[in-house]
Amino acid sequence: ERTLSVQGLVALDDEIVCALGHDLSQIPSATRSTMRNLTSRHKEVSQWQAQISETIGQVDREIIALEQVKSTADSFLEEKLSYGQLMAECVENKKLNTGVLAQDPVLIELKKEVQLTNEITVLLQKQIIILLDKLSSLKEIYAQLLADYQDKGEANKLSTKCITLDINSAGPQLPVSEHKPSLSRDNWTSRCKDIKRTADNLVKDSCSFRGNLRFTLARLKNAHECQHRNTDGAMQKKINEMSKVQERLRWERQNIMYEIKDLTNDTQKVAGQIRNCDSKLHQTNHCLDILNHRPRQELCVDQPFTSLTLEKNDLTKMSSGLRPTLQRCHQDMGPMHHRLSTLEDKMATNAHALDVEQKCHNLHQSFLPLYNPNVPAVLYKTQCQLQLVDGVC
Repeated sequence: ERTLSVQGLVALDDEIVCALGHDLSQIPSATRSTMRNLTSRHKEVSQWQAQISETIGQVDREIIALEQVKSTADSFLEEKLSYGQLMAECVENKKLNTGVLAQDPVLIELKKEVQLTNEITVLLQKQIIILLDKLSSLKEIYAQLLADYQDKGEANKLSTKCITLDINSAGPQLPVSEHKPSLSRDNWTSRCKDIKRTADNLVKDSCSFRGNLRFTLARLKNAHECQHRNTDGAMQKKINEMSKVQERLRWERQNIMYEIKDLTNDTQKVAGQIRNCDSKLHQTNHCLDILNHRPRQELCVDQPFTSLTLEKNDLTKMSSGLRPTLQRCHQDMGPMHHRLSTLEDKMATNAHALDVEQKCHNLHQSFLPLYNPNVPAVLYKTQCQLQLVDGVC
């Protein structure tokens, strides 16, 4: 910390006595008046130097405090710039990968958060510009105060030299100065008051601005956290809904697969029955062909011939009745496979959209604000009620 010690006042009266001797009657009245003026001037300059030193300390402390707030604001701004870019990319990815509707709750909340982040960024940039201007003014007045303090110290050294000067002692002669006094005492006093008043006003203004900025940072932080929670809630709700839809689609797919399996078994069973009928029909026709080769009077409509003929007719009717059933099974199989294919496409689309939502949610949750102890704590009560915990300037 740039601090300056206040110089103690010189016991000038004793030094005057020591320098001029103990016989005060020998001191001309004009000389005594000059010495009183020099002593009074020395005391006055010393008092102003002490006040300037105190003001320098105040300005120095305010510069340090303002630089700390600037560091906090810079960190907050950097955080919001990074976060705003991530969320903007998240919005674009959602649009490109899922084709979400404009009324999608998550997209609406994300856009609100991106907009709020951009507004915070613009506001912070403006506040930082104002802060830099105030910091520059404080550093400028600090340099002026320091120069004024050093000038007063040098002036007091010269005043002390005049007071304690022994004309009888030999000493180095100072070069004759070409400079003449350009300020009256009233102007000098006015200038001292002006520079101190200017410094005090700058410190007061900076302190007020710093307190307002800290409250603004806390308010913006609270508002962003509120919107962050709203977005997170919308994301979780949509992920839960999409997970339920995925589970329902999975259950429907399982039912369709069971239906396809049952229909496949029925088709195989009907096809097997038709094959058995055709095999037995072939065997019956073969038997009839054999009986039809009996010689002359032996070729008659006897019981075996009649039985085989009836069996042939039954098998033919049975085979003819089973074939439409088999055809219907094949016809029903096509729509079922189409339903299954459509359902699997829906599942794939929903799974992809769910994966995008989950990644966006993970990105949203994984973002941790930069911790800075200089940001005052805020107790969140409602969206419109803020209470600053940190003390005032």
